[in-house]
Amino acid sequence: MDMLVYFLILGCGLLLGLVMHPLLRLIDLAAVNSFLDELGRLVCLPFRRLVQYMHRKEEISKAELNETEEIIKNTDPREQEIHDSAQTIRSILLTLATAIQRTEKAASDSSQTLSDVKGVIDRMQLPPDLKEAHTILMQEIDRVVSSNSHLKTELASSQGILAEQRKQIENLQTAVRIDSLTQLANRSYFDEKLAEMIRVAQRYKEPFSLMMIDVDNFKTINDTYGHVAGDRILKGVSYKIKESLRSSDFLARYGGDEFALILIKTSSKPAVDVAWKLCMSVRESRFVLDGTPLNVTLSIGVAEAHAHDTEESLLKRADKALYRVKEVGRNSVMLEEGD
Repeated sequence: MDMLVYFLILGCGLLLGLVMHPLLRLIDLAAVNSFLDELGRLVCLPFRRLVQYMHRKEEISKAELNETEEIIKNTDPREQEIHDSAQTIRSILLTLATAIQRTEKAASDSSQTLSDVKGVIDRMQLPPDLKEAHTILMQEIDRVVSSNSHLKTELASSQGILAEQRKQIENLQTAVRIDSLTQLANRSYFDEKLAEMIRVAQRYKEPFSLMMIDVDNFKTINDTYGHVAGDRILKGVSYKIKESLRSSDFLARYGGDEFALILIKTSSKPAVDVAWKLCMSVRESRFVLDGTPLNVTLSIGVAEAHAHDTEESLLKRADKALYRVKEVGRNSVMLEEGD
C-alpha cells in the first residue's frame, strides 16, 4: 500500500512538471517581476507618505522652536522679568477672583435657603413649649442672613480692588515697552514687532514697508537751544507723524532723534507717498523755541520687505536709503535701490 501511494505521488509530480514546463515558457517573467514591484510600491506608498508627513512636521516644530528661542534671546531681560512677574501675579489674582465669586455664590445660596427655611417654620403650627426655641432659631437665621449680606458687600469691594490691580499690572507691562518722552513704542517693542511682521509676511505673503526717519540737524538744535528744547521738538515731531498715520501703522522711537515706522499691508510705492506726506507735514508745521520760530525737516529711507528678508537685512536696506537722503542734502525721501 505504501509503495502504491509513493508511485502515485511521483506520477502526479511528473505530470505537473510536464504541464507547467510549456506554461512557464509562455509567462513573461519580466512582466511578473514588474507587476510585483508595482504592487510593492503601491503597498508601501501610504507608509512613505506618513514618514514624509512626520519629517515635515518635525522640521516645522524645529523651525518654530528656533523662532521662539530667537525671540527669547532678543528680549530685553528687564522686560522678560517684568513679563514673568506680571504673569505670576495675574494668575494669583485670577485665582482670588474665582474664590471670591464662589464664596459670594455660596453666601447667596445660603441666605436664600435660610429665608426659605424661615418661611416654612413661620407657617408651621408649633406647640407653645417650643415658642422660645422658635424665637431663638428665627434670630439666628436673621443673623446669618445679615452676615451673608455684609460678606457679599465686602466681596464686591474686593473684586473692585482686584480689577484695579489687574489694570495696574497691564499698565506696568505697557510702560516697559513705551518711550517715556514721546509716548511711542520703544526700541525693544519695535524689535519685537518687526520680528512678528517678518514672520507674518513670510507665512501669508502680505506686503509691508519699513521707514527709518531722522530729524535733520537735530544736534544743532540741541547745541543751540539745549536738550530740553530738543526734547520738545522730538515730542512735536512724533505727534505730527502719528496724526498722519493709520491706527494700524506702528511708529516707534528707534533711538535719539530717529524714528522707525512699519506700514502694514503697504508696498513700496504707497509707502513712498506716505513718506512724502510726513515730510511735508513736519516741514509746514510751526515749531517755536523761546519765541523763535524754527524750521524742522525730516529725512526718510523706505524699504519694502522681501520674502527672504530678516530683521537685520530689512533694517540695513532702509538705513541705506536714509543714508542716501543725507548724502544728497536731507529733507527728502529715498526708496532703497532695487525695490
